[in-house]
Amino acid sequence: MLKLFVTGDIHIGKKYDRYPEIKDRLIQSRFDCLARCVTEAERLHCDFFVITGDLFDNISAVRTQDVREAAAILARFGGRVLVLPGNHDYYTGEEKVWRDFQNALAGLEHNVILITAFEKLRFDLGEESVSFYPAFCQSKHSKENNLAWIRACGMDDADYHVGLAHGALAGLTPDMKNEYFLMTEKELLAIPVDAWLIGHTHIPYPADLPDGRDTAGYRIFNPGTPEQTDLSNNTSGLCFVVSLARGAGGTAVSAHSYESGRIRFYDLTVTAGENTLEETILSTVQGLPDDSVVRLTLRGAIPEEQYAAKQQAYDAALGRFLTYEIADTELCVRISPERIRSEFAEIGFAARLLESLSDPGELQMACELIRKHRT
Repeated sequence: MLKLFVTGDIHIGKKYDRYPEIKDRLIQSRFDCLARCVTEAERLHCDFFVITGDLFDNISAVRTQDVREAAAILARFGGRVLVLPGNHDYYTGEEKVWRDFQNALAGLEHNVILITAFEKLRFDLGEESVSFYPAFCQSKHSKENNLAWIRACGMDDADYHVGLAHGALAGLTPDMKNEYFLMTEKELLAIPVDAWLIGHTHIPYPADLPDGRDTAGYRIFNPGTPEQTDLSNNTSGLCFVVSLARGAGGTAVSAHSYESGRIRFYDLTVTAGENTLEETILSTVQGLPDDSVVRLTLRGAIPEEQYAAKQQAYDAALGRFLTYEIADTELCVRISPERIRSEFAEIGFAARLLESLSDPGELQMACELIRKHRT
């Protein structure tokens, strides 16, 4: 039996300059997550710890000390670690990040292998063997994926065959310009490996792989990022554990997910209603963990006194989170009969028209139109 712990898109070196007050916490969270993953892989007695690309956020601006810390965490794993370069940390042999990584490993006792060639990697596992077929990245963008050499080489006589690739997966990853090593499920499944371990897309695939319970029926696995990276990535942060076992009917493949993430990012929209602004926001964020970054887009109309005190409402409802940001340009003061008479007294027709509208939405729209065109 072969057991693989699969992760990728960790993005060590991400700066988080957008959040200066908590950037150190967010940066550290990626190291903490990687360490949790290694610990879980050890607990499950995995044979390989596989990183399917983008261990690092870029090739030149990751601090050397951060590269060293990542290398030290990976060196703790008792099995073998396979590191596939992705499109953010691509490999040609000239990249500073990989020189720093290799230099860091040179001073450690480790089983870490940086994959730098399009060739099979074969390993013996007692009486069984496994061959890996890597399709890593040599640039940030490409209209061609790197699967061709695998199709051409054929499978050897190993007991297990595992493909490794980094790139967009058609139907899962937005890649409208075909810039990110686009692969289709059909072409992946046409290559006779037992399983594919994929990186690049921060959305897990399969999306419904249960936590801790092995499930069969899949051959392509993209765990997404183990720690949510930003507001565009609304996942809990997952890794996959993939198991392969030989049997009379061939190789059986099963897998389960492991929730590795701790910090969450939420991008939410709230429409003001009959409740107070604070109550409306609280009902929206109820149940979200404290270790969250929240962006809230607010719409609708609220009473004037609530609008004047909106910042206090934001602090009261959202202050427990790591940080929050508000977009409230679509939030406005609710139009009342008193406000109509006060604001539009000099335009009798406008005041009478507005007072005749009973629907709050229509009233608000009409008021804004009159304000826009009044002289």
